[in-house]
Amino acid sequence: MDRRNFLKNLGKAGIAVGFPTIIPGSALGKDGAVAPSERVNLAAIGLGTQGISNNKNFFSDPRVQLVALCDVNNTEGKQYYGYKNNDTRGLRRARKEFGENIPTYNDFREVLAIPGLDAVTVAVPDHWHAIMGLACVRTGKSVYGEKPLTRTIREGKVLRDTVLASGCVWQTGSWQRSLPTFVRAAELVRNGYLGRVSRVKIGLPSNFAAEVLSPEPVPKGFDWEMWQGPAERSAYYNPRRTFTRWRGICNYSAGKIADWGAHHLDIAHWALGYDSTGPVKILPSEVVYPKDGFSDQPLKFRVKLQYADGVEIEMSDMNRNGVEFFGSRGKLFISRDALFSDPIGIADTRILPTESRLFPVRKGNHFTAFIDSVIDRRKAVTDIDIAHRSNTGCLLGEIAYRLNRPITWDPVKEEIVGDEQAARLCDRSYSAPWSLNI
Repeated sequence: MDRRNFLKNLGKAGIAVGFPTIIPGSALGKDGAVAPSERVNLAAIGLGTQGISNNKNFFSDPRVQLVALCDVNNTEGKQYYGYKNNDTRGLRRARKEFGENIPTYNDFREVLAIPGLDAVTVAVPDHWHAIMGLACVRTGKSVYGEKPLTRTIREGKVLRDTVLASGCVWQTGSWQRSLPTFVRAAELVRNGYLGRVSRVKIGLPSNFAAEVLSPEPVPKGFDWEMWQGPAERSAYYNPRRTFTRWRGICNYSAGKIADWGAHHLDIAHWALGYDSTGPVKILPSEVVYPKDGFSDQPLKFRVKLQYADGVEIEMSDMNRNGVEFFGSRGKLFISRDALFSDPIGIADTRILPTESRLFPVRKGNHFTAFIDSVIDRRKAVTDIDIAHRSNTGCLLGEIAYRLNRPITWDPVKEEIVGDEQAARLCDRSYSAPWSLNI
């Protein structure tokens, strides 16, 4: 019997064998700490650039007990995490950050078999999102999953439907919904202070430059096969393209249109009331690909999403980073650094309690909000259906500019209409033994 089937049978039998139990003094409710019966047992899967950062927030929450660390990287020496290739992450860094006594794992399936585990954070490359997410909720775990939700539209549909049927809490890392300035911007649009909105411009960062990176030997302590997982197999290992720039490779990611689009298109949908729908027409207007180098993502792109009510949302790396709404009474721009309007007074308008208000901002931040939802079972911020609809819009944009032609989408049936080649790009094949059923 292989390890996967062993763990599956172990879980069915309800047997807890061989998994260490860590009970520090703080877990016993001493010194004002939260008692164990009130703590959320959390495991961290993926401890790279985003995973370490996310789990610092969870680790600082007294309601959380971090019980497991999981990553395929247990190497020593120089690494290439971070946008400037100058950071060190993985299991060795995580143990120093969170505690040498926390059990560590290479295989996420072993983590999910830990008795008493309540929730999991998943911060791994995009090609893993669906399979890991499904494995988590099928074993009853609530999930804080990094954006974009999945690599393909079909994966998103399967994951969404599974989460909704499971009763597990799912929160996606599109954390702009937890920032007061973005809440305010969305409420201004929702309450008609711009008049009728006809157009939105979204600015995204550009994809990574197509550097020429030579293959290198896989370092000791790094599981290259597990890192690739369900993706098409490649012998081309280079730490820069693996740890930092994997989003420059279609095999692993849709690139910046899904990476940052998961943030900005999410805000546009929220403000316009599109959380349960999507575009009906997707039109690429500009796309430029690199001539050489490791990346197969476009160097420049512009694509327009048209909605049934006539609103058009443009997504491009040639626009200012942020979301700009154009209405009959004025325009409003929102980013992580700014909120301003033309006329100026619109951005300063006081939203009345009697007006349309959005999901209330919980005390704390996007991370404490997730723990709140795990405890009280209230709907999470940026929940599964919201994340799926935003991700779908981004991936439709990717499909349109890859084919360099317009495509038609049915947001009710969630299908591409009249284009078999485009429809096939809503799905992908997996390398054995991985599938959505694992």
